[in-house]
Amino acid sequence: MRKNLKAFVALFAAILLFFSGCSSKQEAKAPKSEVIYQVMVDRFYNGDPSNDDPEVSKGMFDPTHTNWRMYWGGDLKGLTEKIPYIKGMGVTAIWISPVVDNINKPAVYNGEINAPYHGYWARDFKRVEEHFGTWEDFDNFVKVAHENGIKVILDFAPNHTSPADEENPDFAENGALYDDGKLLGTYSNDSLKLFHHNGSISNWNNLKELQDKNLFDLADLDQSNPIVDKYLKDSIKLWFNHEIDGVRLDAAKHMPMEWVKSFANTIYSIKKDVLLFGEWMLSGPTDPLYGYNIQFANTTGFSVLDFMLNGAIRDVFGKGYGFERLNDTLEDTNKDYENPYKLVTFIDNHDMPRFLSLNNDKDKLHEAIAFVMTTRGIPVIYYGTEQYLHNDTNGGNDPYNRPMMEKFDESTKAYTLIKELSRLRQLTPALQYGTTTARYISDDVYIYERQYGKDVVLVAINKGEKTTVKAVKTSLRKGIYKDYLKGLLEGVELKVTKGNGENLVQGLTLPGDSVSVWTNVKAK
Repeated sequence: MRKNLKAFVALFAAILLFFSGCSSKQEAKAPKSEVIYQVMVDRFYNGDPSNDDPEVSKGMFDPTHTNWRMYWGGDLKGLTEKIPYIKGMGVTAIWISPVVDNINKPAVYNGEINAPYHGYWARDFKRVEEHFGTWEDFDNFVKVAHENGIKVILDFAPNHTSPADEENPDFAENGALYDDGKLLGTYSNDSLKLFHHNGSISNWNNLKELQDKNLFDLADLDQSNPIVDKYLKDSIKLWFNHEIDGVRLDAAKHMPMEWVKSFANTIYSIKKDVLLFGEWMLSGPTDPLYGYNIQFANTTGFSVLDFMLNGAIRDVFGKGYGFERLNDTLEDTNKDYENPYKLVTFIDNHDMPRFLSLNNDKDKLHEAIAFVMTTRGIPVIYYGTEQYLHNDTNGGNDPYNRPMMEKFDESTKAYTLIKELSRLRQLTPALQYGTTTARYISDDVYIYERQYGKDVVLVAINKGEKTTVKAVKTSLRKGIYKDYLKGLLEGVELKVTKGNGENLVQGLTLPGDSVSVWTNVKAK
C-alpha cells in the first residue's frame, strides 16, 4: 500500500511541478537558509526574578530546581539577554516554547505538583504567561531578535487547553478557556460546546480518534465550533500583530487537516513570508499514518518536523546502524514530499531523550550535527546541544530532557561547528536547496554531495575507525580542496583528479570519528 501511495505522491508532485514551470524539485526553493534554535523558555535563563512566583499563580516555582515539573525561572527577559550568544552560532530563527497564558493552578498527580512550565496547558491564548513576563517583555524580545537578524517562531498549541476531569471540576482548572480574561467555559461546564467529550485516545493509529478524543487528559478543543475557530484565529492574528515570524504547530495530527489549512490561510493573509511547520509525530518507516503525514505536509500550508529522518539519525549515530539506513530514508522522503527542502530536521527535542542521553559520545554528536547542518531541510538545534546538555535520569525522558541551561560557553567544539556550518549554509544554495547524491556508503562511512548549479559541497563522515576509500566520483573540478572546517572534526585535505572523463578522488584516507567538508564556494 505504501508503494502505491509513493507512486501517487510522486506522480502528483510531478504534475504540480510541470504546471508550475519548475523543471525539478531542486527549483522548489526554501525561502532562505534558516537555522533554527529551539528554546524552552522556562529552562533557558532567568532575567527577571520578580516573576518567578507571581501572586496570581503562586506555589508553582521551585528555586531548588529539584522538582522537574515546576517552573524554574527562565523568562523572556533572560532569553532577550542571551540573544547575542544565540546569534553567535549563526542562528536565523528562535523557536520558543509556548508563552501564552497557562493555568494558574497546578495539576496534582500522585501528590506531586505539575506546573505548566512547558507552556502546553493554555488557559488564555490572548495573554502572556506571567511567569515569563508581560506583553512589553515579549515585544522587546521580538524587537531585539529582529535587530540581530533573527526571526521569532512561536510554538502554538490550538488542539487543547489543560488537564481536565469531567467528574472532578476542581481538578486543576478543568480545561478552562479564557478570551483575554473572560471565561468562555470549562470541560465540565461547556454550554458553548467548546470541547469534544469522547474520552481519551486509545487507538493511536485511528486518525478520527486522534482528532476527536482527548490527548491523554487534555481538554480537546473542537475546531469545527465557529466560536473556537474564530477564537483561535483571532489569537494567532494577535501574536502576528506582535511581529512573530512563524508558527510551530503542536500536535498537528490531532486536528482536522482542513481546519489546519484554513488556519494557515489565516496566517498567510496577514504575513506572506512565514515559517510554518507542524509536529506530526511518526513511529518509523512503517507508521500506518505516514501517508496522512505526507498529505498534511503537501496540502495544508504547513511543512512538518522530519521525524522519519530524525529516527534514522538517532539509529545511525546513536545506536550504531549503518549509513544505508540514513541514505534510504533520505531517498524515500525526497520522493514523497513535494518540497523536502522545507522539512524541519533535528537530532532531538523536548519530547525525546537528548542525544547524549541516548549515546554519551561527543564525537557521534558532532557527526550528527554536521549531518543535520549539511543535509536537505531546515535544521533545528535544541537548546544546550552546543553545551553538551543532557540528563540521564529515567533514561533522559521528559521532563529530564529539559534541564536548566548551565553555561553559555562560545568556545565549545559543538558551538563552533554550528557557527561554521551556519555560515556555509548562508554562502551556498547547494546546502539550502541543492540535490543530494550519495557518492559512497558503508556501515561507517557516508560521502555525499550537495549541488546547485556550479556550487558543490562534498561531505565525508566516518563514524568508525580510520579507513581508506579507493575511489569516489565528484562534481568538484580537478584541484586541491582544504577542509572547510579547518580540521575541527579531524577533516582532511581533498585532491581531485581527472580520469576517464570523470572527476575522481582516489585513495581518500579518513581518520576515525571525523567529518570533512569540501566546497568550491568561496567566502564572500
